[in-house]
Amino acid sequence: MRTFEIPVLSGMAGAAVLFTGRGTQARPEPASLVGMLGLQDEGPVPLAIVRQIHSARCLVVARRDLPAHAGAHVVGEADALVTAERGMALGVATADCVPLVAVDPEAGALAVIHAGWRGTLAGVLPAAISAMRLQLGADPERIRIGAGPAAGPCCYEVGPDVLQPFMKQRPEIASLVISRVSDGRGRLDLVEANRLQALDAGISSGHFGSTGVCTICRPDVCHSYRRDGSAAGRMWLLAALTR
Repeated sequence: MRTFEIPVLSGMAGAAVLFTGRGTQARPEPASLVGMLGLQDEGPVPLAIVRQIHSARCLVVARRDLPAHAGAHVVGEADALVTAERGMALGVATADCVPLVAVDPEAGALAVIHAGWRGTLAGVLPAAISAMRLQLGADPERIRIGAGPAAGPCCYEVGPDVLQPFMKQRPEIASLVISRVSDGRGRLDLVEANRLQALDAGISSGHFGSTGVCTICRPDVCHSYRRDGSAAGRMWLLAALTR
């Protein structure tokens, strides 16, 4: 299975992070991927996942919220999961939306985020950063954020149903993330939209990085719902604290 690394996260102590790409299984069981985090010495590692609803809802998860045994466990409806506890993993699935991981190694705070255009518009990443800061003691100046493969501005064309809400609700970033507008349609840069929101939330510009891989134009390594429709597989972002 193809995996992706992000330089801003390389060598970072305190967390294990996995961005998967296209593999032999279109829809792999997420629990089967937990072993790739390299947490074998931690004992059984349950995986917290959510029913993703394209929202800004963020859930703070504790180890006691999950069964003792390994496996994937749905903990509710949301698009971001946050924890400050070891012995568990967090996961979100994507196939064009932006998978984001946020880590404050010093505070021991971790978040995984699923950010489609609706979630980005609603501010799901700032909501996760706020939960890390207010509930887990994270410092935005220490938080590092990595964005995995997602629909890129080279290919992600949207219509007025997307462009108009962005221009109305996020005018401060709309002109920076929308391009090539013609006949009411344009290209949207979701990764950049989330990067700008992260900077506005206090994240250092040097602490945000991405793979730079577009899911739509890289069928060799990525699944894409935009490209393949209902036949599209899913990619996973998994992460866990290691100290």
